[in-house]
Amino acid sequence: MKNFVKLIKQVHEERFSVVVNKLIGQKIPVAFLSIEPLNTAVELVKEFRAQGLNITKLLVVDSNTTADKLDFEVIHVSDAVKIYNQPEYIFVNDLISVRVAMKNFPTAKIISLNKGGTDHIYEAFMTHLPELQEVYESLIDEDSKKTFCGYWLGNIANRLGDIVYSNSAHYFINGFIPDEGAIVIDGGVFNGGTALVFAEMGYKVYGFELDKINYEMARKFVKKKNFVLENIGLWSQKGKVNYDSKGGSTSQSENGSETAEVTTLDAYIREKNLPRVDFIKLDVEGAELEILKGAVTTIARFKPILALSVYHKWDDFWTIMNFVKSIRPDYEFALRQSFDSIEDAPSTYSEELITLLKKLNLEPHLEWYNECVLFAR
Repeated sequence: MKNFVKLIKQVHEERFSVVVNKLIGQKIPVAFLSIEPLNTAVELVKEFRAQGLNITKLLVVDSNTTADKLDFEVIHVSDAVKIYNQPEYIFVNDLISVRVAMKNFPTAKIISLNKGGTDHIYEAFMTHLPELQEVYESLIDEDSKKTFCGYWLGNIANRLGDIVYSNSAHYFINGFIPDEGAIVIDGGVFNGGTALVFAEMGYKVYGFELDKINYEMARKFVKKKNFVLENIGLWSQKGKVNYDSKGGSTSQSENGSETAEVTTLDAYIREKNLPRVDFIKLDVEGAELEILKGAVTTIARFKPILALSVYHKWDDFWTIMNFVKSIRPDYEFALRQSFDSIEDAPSTYSEELITLLKKLNLEPHLEWYNECVLFAR
């Protein structure tokens, strides 16, 4: 409870708009770090200075640090580490620059300028404190509670450094891993990478992907390790839905240009005569709650381990947990935040990106504000 109260205070004092308005109003000197070529980085600084930020130092990784007639200093990151004290505030404009800043200036407050406004996240947090406190107190371990606090503070303050990342593989943490031979439901297969991991662990996997582009990408993994892959979506009732495909991210829409068949998990298990379900993973762009509504019988009967994405909608944090509790009050809950590795999302990593990460001496993964998963057992 003490840490939850502390989080409320931090969220109130450190939200993005409050901090930026203070820095602008008091003309407090700040630094800006960019991995862009020098000319592009200079233009970015000019843009943000025009908005009122008193940027006095531009920190770059470009070997060229010579720029004429500027009213701010340009310095290479490696030199800045040796010469200057840790800046209190460093602004960045992309996710990789965040990691460079965190690596070289670990005590600085590193604020993203490329992420959208955060006042609506703050309002959601403050408006639903009772629900969020219930979620917080339902989490069974300290790692989950630290993840909870980091997720909300990081998103509201636009500070990726506040996010607490798990060392576990995506969708797996100790105590929430099914036994070998388990029957696993993978809702939202995407490119098939996670389903392949499940299959290689000795599980019988049933994967569902309504997006036909993603489905075709996932089929190549079926050939490597046999598992069931369905080109249908899961939902709260059987029928058809319209959706828009972005070649990876799929969102349902009444006016969507594509149409897909959907079914409920309860109906599918009944029709396929599956003897049980041991594990359900859902990462379905905000449709998690609707799918759970179509899986009530399955969850009530088998009490499978659940790994549910709760970052697509701000109210998912409490609505999903509360719904699971309404089916089986005896569930225990944990929370973890993951980054994307090459294994998790190989299509995200172009040769150019991999080369850049190596050049900057960064581990080959991408850290995000989202990717928060609620586990239940």
